[in-house]
This record gives sequence, C-alpha cells and structure tokens, in this order.
Amino acid sequence: MRYVRGMVNAAVARGTSQEQVLAWAGGINARMLEAPRARVSLKQFSRLYGAVSQYLEDEGAGLSGCRVPLGAVETLSRAGITATSLIECIEIVAKSLNAMLHGVKVVFSADQQGIHIAFSETEMIAGDRNSTYEVILLTAYATIAWLFGQRLPLVSVDFPCAAPRHLFEMRTLFAGGVRFNQPCAALRFSPDCGSMLVVRTAAEIPKFLRRSPGNLIEALLTRGKLTIEVRKKIHEGLPTILTLQDVAERLALSPRSLHRKLEAEGETFQKIKDELRRDIAIHALTRTNTPLKQISIEVGFADQASFQRAFVQWTGRPPGTWRRML
Repeated sequence: MRYVRGMVNAAVARGTSQEQVLAWAGGINARMLEAPRARVSLKQFSRLYGAVSQYLEDEGAGLSGCRVPLGAVETLSRAGITATSLIECIEIVAKSLNAMLHGVKVVFSADQQGIHIAFSETEMIAGDRNSTYEVILLTAYATIAWLFGQRLPLVSVDFPCAAPRHLFEMRTLFAGGVRFNQPCAALRFSPDCGSMLVVRTAAEIPKFLRRSPGNLIEALLTRGKLTIEVRKKIHEGLPTILTLQDVAERLALSPRSLHRKLEAEGETFQKIKDELRRDIAIHALTRTNTPLKQISIEVGFADQASFQRAFVQWTGRPPGTWRRML
C-alpha cells in the first residue's frame, strides 16, 4: 500500500484527483490508503502503475526522485537479451542504466566475491532516497529475473539508507539478504550464477511489455523449486504446524541440507511458513465469510488471539479491521 499511496500522491500533485487515480486501477477503496500494510490485487497494482507511468511520463510512476524515462524496461530487456550468460547480461544492464538514470552513476564489477551492480549519486536525489533506490533496484532485478526465467538468488541487496518500516515486504521481493546503511546501493549476485544462460527470446518481449509491470512483479515473486516444495509440504500439514525437521524428513533431506538449499534460493523456512499462513488468511478474509476463529484454526493457531497478534505483525491491521476495509 505504501507504493499505491506514493503513486496516487504523485499523480494528484500533477493535477488529477484521488478518485480518478484510484479509478484507473479498477476502483481501489480510498480507505485502504490509510492502512500501510493492506494489499491490492496484482491486476489493480499493474493497472495503476501503468496508468500513472503514462500520466507522469515516468516509468517509476512517481515513486522515485530519479525519473525513469518511458521505455526503460523495454530498453533493459532488449539489451539484456543479447547476452548469453548472467555475468554478461548484468554488465549490459549496468551500462544501459548508466545511460538512462540522471544523477546516478552505475558501476559493474565481478570478482571472486560475486557479480555486482553498484549505484552512487552524482547529484543529490530529491525526495525519498529509499523509495528511489527501491524503484531502481527492483526494476533492474526484476528485468534480469525475467530474462533468466527465475527469481535469481542474491548475496545481498544494499541500501545507503536506514531500514524502512516496510522491511518485511522488501525481504519478500528480493531473494537475498537486505542490508542498510551501506556505502552505496548495490545488487550483489553469487559468482556461482555467472554462467547461467538467458532463457527468453526477442519474440517474447512484446507480450512481456504488454503485461508490464505485472510480469515484473511476477518475476520478483516466482519461487525456486525447493521453496515451492517446502511451501506445499507446510500447506499439506495444516492445521498442524510442521517444523524444519518435519519438512526435511518429508523431502528426504537433512535439516541442515534443507536450510542450506533454501538459503541458496534466497529463502528461510520461517519466512516461507509466515508468508503461506498470511496468504491463506488474507484469501479467507477477502473471498469467504469464514469466522475469524475458524481461520485461526485453519492456519495453525491455538487460539484466535494468537492469530490476531500474528496478523497484525504481517499486515499492520487486525484481521477484522482488514476485512471491513475491503
């Protein structure tokens, strides 16, 4: 919702009304703007992002203090698709970003520690620096992920700013550790990924662009094979909450091996479990009339009070309040 509110405010500041902007997305309830951790559908978000981008002539949809020119994603995808390997693709993307971004210097490097794209300011960024770097890093990362057909594991994602309150959401979008108060912003890939091959073709780009930014968001949320299997096993076990050891046994792995393999996909067992239970609860709240007590049982809580506390942690609002807002 933080992103939705940012786009709405940017468009309103340019001269349109809040009602008109929300209508572009298919009718988002204005009251949801007051709930920082509320959610909209991927379709609503994509429609709003596309409409605001066109209205502002800014592919960052007003979220970035560094304007992203229209056609940036197309340029990145067409340039990146000429590469054969990940290391070559990242170098090409870094050069393309350097030509696009005003006031930001982009540097590619590769060594035994990994493959890096670093971003540093040559001019002071206006507005929210954290939001600016989020837009730039997410756009670059999602485009590369789409080119390779998977959510690429990261050694780290670095921000030169303090940690924001929406840290949970950021960790969901990036497949790797998120670090703050770093010398510069950076995407740091494992050196083991350097030889990965581009899987997309030029013929796929027009369809990709028609569905943008929905496709970019899907690329950010696409999970690795093991992560999907772990999520499936936890889901099958509900309402009993399976432990790491329980799931490892069902997958014929040792707990240590499961932990290590999930780490390689940029995930943790606790994060997968929390996101699954949150998603099931939100689905029940938005699509059914199931009582809160029953939902709490279905997602594995001993009582409704424990579920409500966890839901507030996940979304920032009690489940009853969240349901009434939709």
